[in-house]
Amino acid sequence: MPPPTVLIIGCGIAGPVLAILLKRKGYHPIVFEKVQALGDAGASLMLMPNGMKVLNLITPTPTILETHTPPTILWHGTASGHTLGKSPIPRTYKERYSQPAMGIKRTALNLHLKQTLLDNNIPLYEGYNLHDIQEHPSTNTVTAYFTNGESLSGSFLIGCDGIKSSTRNILLAKTGVKEGPPTFTGLMQIAGLSKRSESLRERGVSGMCNWYGAGAHVIAYPVSSTGDVSWAVTLSGRETEETWRAVSGGEELERRKGLLREKLAGFEDGVREMVEGAQRIISYGLFDRAEMRAEQWFSGRCVLVGDAAHPTSPHLGQGANQAFEDCYHLSRLLPDLTAEGADWPAVEAGLEGIFREFAELRQPRTAALVKEARHIGEQRVVLGGPELCRERDARIVAAWSDQEAVAEGLDRLYREPF
Repeated sequence: MPPPTVLIIGCGIAGPVLAILLKRKGYHPIVFEKVQALGDAGASLMLMPNGMKVLNLITPTPTILETHTPPTILWHGTASGHTLGKSPIPRTYKERYSQPAMGIKRTALNLHLKQTLLDNNIPLYEGYNLHDIQEHPSTNTVTAYFTNGESLSGSFLIGCDGIKSSTRNILLAKTGVKEGPPTFTGLMQIAGLSKRSESLRERGVSGMCNWYGAGAHVIAYPVSSTGDVSWAVTLSGRETEETWRAVSGGEELERRKGLLREKLAGFEDGVREMVEGAQRIISYGLFDRAEMRAEQWFSGRCVLVGDAAHPTSPHLGQGANQAFEDCYHLSRLLPDLTAEGADWPAVEAGLEGIFREFAELRQPRTAALVKEARHIGEQRVVLGGPELCRERDARIVAAWSDQEAVAEGLDRLYREPF
């Protein structure tokens, strides 16, 4: 009997990882990506130990760390550079959690995962934008239909197509739920890549740094072993399109830098130098979407993973990491078809139950983290005058003065998923 075909929608972060994990268990995954050719995308990701554990199953950590520097310091300070809190705890991540943290350019990770997918002889169809899904109970199959007129059937389908998931919209619509437009949070981010400013080297070449100002927050961390730094500025502002299109020159790049000069006027020189040094800038609005109940994550032949199931804002740095946790748990719950006595028809009969178990396991954790990320964003960007900024800064000092409590809070995130 040929292995069951799994249709995986999306070749960003979760799709390739899940495809490789499932192929090892005897499934036949096929990955579909809506863009014509994966290329330049976004700024960067901070992969935390919980996400690195799963990525290590696909790509051994030492291979990636040949060109990357894990952060060794967490630093929080005022816009002018006064320290509010500092911790060397990232140096202990490998010992505590078996994996370090690591900043990486999103494009580099996407292309690495795509190549790893191809190296594992897993079919990838680019330029396939999902249009519809039809489940066929009589034949125990599901068919994906694409806007290019193509279609393909398989045993089940996994939606890994991110925050603007077509899979999510289709599954909700089939249950009579129309997903409304996302809600603007009042915050936007402008992000870029630069070389670390010499004036910031006192924080440590591998420091993950946060600056808190009036109406603005800046985060920066290393994304290579050669001094490349990813930074993001969170600001309050008018509603901005939810897009990650980059600007790499001309009047628009200068306009965005001009906005940052105005908003970061009170920040220390190194921050402003870092921003000025960017040759490419991305800006995007931050939006909230309605929380999905566990039973909305799946149907008889389909299941959602990552931001398709639990879209989140970036303030907690757990979007990609939770997607990796999803990949691990879904692949763990799907039986190994290479094992002696494995019986796909028996597995197939309980497929919806497996999806339900996965969703009920993951939804409470991801929902709590989405809410926490939203709260962190609201706390970082303070409007209303110096007194509110002082109150925020005092909370940061109190939070980081108890290193044991800091470690306990990180344990809650990073000890998962195994």
